[in-house]
Amino acid sequence: MSESLQRWRLVFARDEEARFLSHLDAVKLWERAFRRGSIPFATSAGFSPRPRVVFAAPLPLGMLAEHELADLFLAERLTSHDLRARLAAGMPRGYRVVDLHDEWVGAPALAPQLVAADYRLILLGIEGAAAEEGIRTLLAATRLPRERRREDKVTAYDLRPLLIDLRADRPGEAPGVVMWMRLRHSQDEGSGRAEEVVATLAESLQGRGAVGHTEATTDSPPIEMVHPVRERLWLTGELAR
Repeated sequence: MSESLQRWRLVFARDEEARFLSHLDAVKLWERAFRRGSIPFATSAGFSPRPRVVFAAPLPLGMLAEHELADLFLAERLTSHDLRARLAAGMPRGYRVVDLHDEWVGAPALAPQLVAADYRLILLGIEGAAAEEGIRTLLAATRLPRERRREDKVTAYDLRPLLIDLRADRPGEAPGVVMWMRLRHSQDEGSGRAEEVVATLAESLQGRGAVGHTEATTDSPPIEMVHPVRERLWLTGELAR
């Protein structure tokens, strides 16, 4: 393990070309980019030392991003101009650097500081008035019981504390409804997921018969989430309480 003399916070975006990369594959591409750019990264301990880079949160498969965060630890000090040039020499396709911040090496770890994330997406198969009605229902609820399934394990949880804000917009002539949401992220209490909010909205509206002009039935078209974007991540102290 090499000593860390500098810590840079990378603000980066993910575009269409990389949207279906898994988090593990993305990390490997970033590590390759650091090597191609001859970046003097500090290394982690272990049999096969790797660049010390810490991402605030994995990106869900298929999601674009505009303001992601990662901390890169260096074994030598670089200027912002020098680091930008070296990153540009080997950036993974589908990713771009938005900003760089020189952080104190001993500052708190990045991931535990993550408290919320903003998402933007388009819903198809739903009208604007129905979306607004569903949003009012979700925000007025005291509990939104959900279940998460992972392999053979089922975990019950309450989505409502993870839902900070939710809004809908009608994008003129474009099809569908634009939905914006702010979801809580917590390493202890779990994190909100955009697809769970959409599923809860759909279930609420199907029960009320409010998806289309006429009463919803089992033959009603499903609500489809397309073009999801994580707009930005929020750290401790950045959001007004």
